[in-house]
Amino acid sequence: MNISKQIVGYLKSRGLVLASLETCTAGHIATMLAELPGAESCLDVALIAHTRAALARLPGIEPLAIANGPGDAAQNEALARALAEALLVQRAVGREGANVALASVGWLSVGQDGRAAAAHGLAWACRQRDGVSSASETVLFTGRGAEVKRSIARRALLGLPRFVDSLALAR
Repeated sequence: MNISKQIVGYLKSRGLVLASLETCTAGHIATMLAELPGAESCLDVALIAHTRAALARLPGIEPLAIANGPGDAAQNEALARALAEALLVQRAVGREGANVALASVGWLSVGQDGRAAAAHGLAWACRQRDGVSSASETVLFTGRGAEVKRSIARRALLGLPRFVDSLALAR
């Protein structure tokens, strides 16, 4: 089964609605899901930001949390986590709003040979009765630009059920 079908099925089976925010993947994560029939029932909003300045203008984000320049791996991970949490809080509009969010933050550095590298921060957040829970990780991706974007999108999507299921186990 492909990842998109797997994730849409997972979201639907648990009554989850996703909000996502992407930087260098430029909407690849949302596109992977939105292409499937019935995805509208489990995809609330997908945001794409190509600059840190754009991220800083999002509601609920502290401007000081967003440094100028590409940032390092730790900054990208912390920023991804803050963005996932803020996006989830911002989208909490009753039963129709998102109850899970993912954020993918990093910028590709393309070399002379066309190969790219990204120290990418990935984060997932989930609304629960007692607030918002979140998790994050940093992963180094290398390869051709398009390969890196696909790898980031796959890792972000596959991390969502792993994260949500870990919350259920922790109860």
